[in-house]
Amino acid sequence: MTVLVTGGLGYLGSSLIRELPNHPKFSGSEIRILDNFRQPRFHSLWDLPAYADYDFVEGDIRDPSVREAALEGVDTVFHLAAITNAPETFDIPEKTWEVNHEAAVDLFRDAQRSGVDEFVNAVTCSVYGRTDQKITEDSECNPESPYAEAKLQAESDMFEEYDGEMGLTGLRLGTVYGWSPGMRFDTVVDKFALLAATGQPLTVYEGAENQKRPYLHVRDSVRSMLFAADELGDGEAYNVVGENGRLQDVVDAITKHFPDVEIGYTEAEQLNQLSYIVSDEKIRSRGFETGHTLDQGVEELADKFRAFL
Repeated sequence: MTVLVTGGLGYLGSSLIRELPNHPKFSGSEIRILDNFRQPRFHSLWDLPAYADYDFVEGDIRDPSVREAALEGVDTVFHLAAITNAPETFDIPEKTWEVNHEAAVDLFRDAQRSGVDEFVNAVTCSVYGRTDQKITEDSECNPESPYAEAKLQAESDMFEEYDGEMGLTGLRLGTVYGWSPGMRFDTVVDKFALLAATGQPLTVYEGAENQKRPYLHVRDSVRSMLFAADELGDGEAYNVVGENGRLQDVVDAITKHFPDVEIGYTEAEQLNQLSYIVSDEKIRSRGFETGHTLDQGVEELADKFRAFL
């Protein structure tokens, strides 16, 4: 068996490529990593399990020849490659559409033609947009960034072309946090931990403390992908959430594990006070459970920054 992980050096991919050799279904498989080094995470290739068989393909998923080489002999695809920093995508909407929508759908179609058995597509809870309703997979989507728009359209196109021959799962992941070999610090929990560790104050907008958002530990996101490859593949979307936490819960965890951090509260000109609460009952009903809390994730990050504490 050969497993392809696109974006395999990224925040999620760098953890997934380390978990695959220990998973019963993929033990003994060749793990093929596709990445273009857009973010130069060369360190994600260090210290991979020596007992596993890895192959690396450098290239851009927009290139048909790269997709062809990457898919040769592949049984399972975990598609993670994307431009993921939502604020950045407002500056590069055309490139975001090419990568997150067009290339993703092309990869899906190429995988179908290549005889791939399972295709797991990493999506995002941000496809829903802001709402005061508890969100399920049947809720109306209203993406508010080029990133989320492209991810939603790619998912929709894949589901429309799903014919049951190749398994397909769309995992709508909450805001991911926690330590990974391919760290990123543009999401709130990880960013706050970095600022606290390096002696910089945290700024919180007054009135935002009780807003809720869906959070998901990076290892739980990886576990959900492996679960999807094992148990799902039914051409449907699944929300994956560890907890719907308040911003104050994040701040409390930071102050607990970074006790010298300085918290500043400031007024915002405009503040959306709607909570963003996502239900993951659907995937839990299939047998998947998350295993990490915000507090545990922040504690782990504090340990990584222990030289500063």
